[in-house]
Amino acid sequence: MNEDMKAEVIKSAQYIGLSEEEALAKFVEVCEENGIETTAPIAKGVWRNYVANVRRTQEGDSNNNNNNSNDSFYKAAFGFFVALEEPRDMMAWNRMKAKEEFMRDADNALEKGIVAIANENALGKWVISRYQHGEYEEKTISSLPAGAEETEDGRYYIPLDNTPVYMNGGKNAQYGKPLPPQQMRRSGVFYGSIGTSEMKPYFFSYKNQGGVDFAPNTFEWVHFLCVANDAGTDIYGAKDLTVNSLSLNSEMSPDNELFRDMSNFDFEDCLRNNFGSHLTPLMELDRAHIQRQELPSKERYVITDGTVTNMNMTPTKNGNRIINITDIDYELDYSDGSGIVTCWIPPHLNIDFGIQSSVIIVGRTSQRTTDEGVEPTTINASGIYCTLKHGSAVEVSQPVEDNFDWF
Repeated sequence: MNEDMKAEVIKSAQYIGLSEEEALAKFVEVCEENGIETTAPIAKGVWRNYVANVRRTQEGDSNNNNNNSNDSFYKAAFGFFVALEEPRDMMAWNRMKAKEEFMRDADNALEKGIVAIANENALGKWVISRYQHGEYEEKTISSLPAGAEETEDGRYYIPLDNTPVYMNGGKNAQYGKPLPPQQMRRSGVFYGSIGTSEMKPYFFSYKNQGGVDFAPNTFEWVHFLCVANDAGTDIYGAKDLTVNSLSLNSEMSPDNELFRDMSNFDFEDCLRNNFGSHLTPLMELDRAHIQRQELPSKERYVITDGTVTNMNMTPTKNGNRIINITDIDYELDYSDGSGIVTCWIPPHLNIDFGIQSSVIIVGRTSQRTTDEGVEPTTINASGIYCTLKHGSAVEVSQPVEDNFDWF
């Protein structure tokens, strides 16, 4: 450890109740558990956040984290994302349900704590009514919170977080408070090592602006800091720390102590050995779509492969590009459909291949039902890996047949 780092550790010791010797020893321990050298630049970030978490614990943090728990400080992750979805507004569904309940029966929505109701008085202030733990409360405030909504008939309501206790028994600190207007969250599936652990799959979740900005390409080796849960199944992004610590292994010098030579790693073998339950032949997507509906949301993704037959690189309104794939080894019964599967590729995923390329697609299946019946299953992609590259991505126009029926 250099003198600058040593001075910082010693300076922080008094704030976490450790002697200089104990703090220096703890610093070495933290680095070892994260698989990094004490001289690595990232070590300073790990130590600072360890100190911050210890101080929050000592001050009676509402989450009651333990200093010795796996998530009491941030860990160094190395690996690649099998899937990384577009950020979603996690409040959209809750706010929509709150509006539906309020419009259906405002009194019931109020009594159940789903909403608070706001009425403007003669002085221009707002009288807020709500129920919390079954008790009616009323308060006058000068302005409405950001999450307040106005209906078409001029009524005002405030969607509330009405979950007092989580399923794991933990108390919800946001219970009874207004739902934020928006809360973005990016989810994904990560394969790699956390600290010094062996490589394995993890579910990934990262909320707010950090999650929006965190967008590495899938199947690309990356380093970053994160928080791991006690069960060792999930990892989480941590405010700005995770996105700011993101670095690509390919851009590192081989002399960098964090660099790892992964040139002999076989992504296809990794998927077969670790994600077997998600592997789905392309021509069996319809059946897989139905079978996977009862699984937990984060496990509903499929992994399939095919050959690119067509591409449209002009983004749709939400930024998606479109590629069509088929299984050229499959003996197609044309009476059952076209044998072509449409894949919607979000803007954060890189497309550097062209038609005739072989690709692995990871994503969630989708199937619409219209007046004309059930449409073919499509894939909302969250991961893409090119196994055999041909050409480069170009916009391909659909052929238009000449029509001489008018003559």
